[in-house]
Parts: sequence; structure tokens; C-alpha cells
Amino acid sequence: MGGTSKDRMKLAAELVSRGGTMLADPCPQDGGIQVRYRGRIYCVLHDDLSLISRATPVTYDTVVVLMRDVLVARLNETTAALAVEKDMDRQERLVSLAAKYLEVLQKLPK
Repeated sequence: MGGTSKDRMKLAAELVSRGGTMLADPCPQDGGIQVRYRGRIYCVLHDDLSLISRATPVTYDTVVVLMRDVLVARLNETTAALAVEKDMDRQERLVSLAAKYLEVLQKLPK
């Protein structure tokens, strides 16, 4: 992994501050300190924690914004397809799909 022991401990502490848990049991491979973060166990000595610590945490608000953007884009695509569709069965499916998109959009927080 590289980096000094002090750097590695700072990275481990950062993971703990983001919700990780420092484990009492040492790493079975090399005896290093282990941190459980997002369902995975990382060893401070042999795992590269720098990539993990640089990752931007996902927030609920970010997910809501992204979800809204996707739903609006899909709703626009569905509406455009409905405007040119001649087959009644396909029109019915497109209207149903558009209604579902609208329903989910309305449930998202503003």
C-alpha cells in the first residue's frame, strides 16, 4: 500500500469517522488493525485505504436529485414515444409507464 504508518492510521480514522468500525481482532494475514466499512473488512497494513477514503459519500439528498433527473428524462422519452405511437396496446403501456413515473416523482421529497 505504501505511505507511513501514521498516514495509514489517519485513513483508518477517517473511515471510522464516516461510519466504519474498528475491529478488536487483528488481521489474520499480518496482524494489522482492521476496519469494517460498508460491509467490507479492510486491513490498515495491506489494503489501500486511500482510494476508499477519497470516495465521495452518497447522501440521501444526492440520490433524490439523481432519481428525479432520471425519472424526468424517462418521462420525456415516454411522452415523445406516446406522441408518435399508433398501436393502441403500446399507447396503453406507455400511458401506464408515464403514470408510474409521475407517481414516483410525486413521492420524492421536494
